[in-house]
Amino acid sequence: MLSRLMLLLIVYFTFVSAIPMIMYNNAGFDPEDVHTQLINTISVATGDECACQCYTNSLCITGAFIGINQSCVLYSASLQQGQVGLMINSDASVISFPERINNIGR
Repeated sequence: MLSRLMLLLIVYFTFVSAIPMIMYNNAGFDPEDVHTQLINTISVATGDECACQCYTNSLCITGAFIGINQSCVLYSASLQQGQVGLMINSDASVISFPERINNIGR
């Protein structure tokens, strides 16, 4: 009985703590808004690492992984503040946390 309760609590907290994330593979992000701010460019090996970097930075709303030079670009812009474009035959990804809001300058 106790093990069943523990399992239910683990499942419950897993769903409660989930943060929505959108990931587009073979894609790039081109910000258009002049108020869009580049937060940082980081050297990473994979798109998953880029997603983790964006997740841990509270200002990051969108991240772009560029596989050819293994870089992760973090933006304080939502997908609506730019364009997501298809990048054929490339190891590139766009990561977005749609429920985060831009708090820069507030």
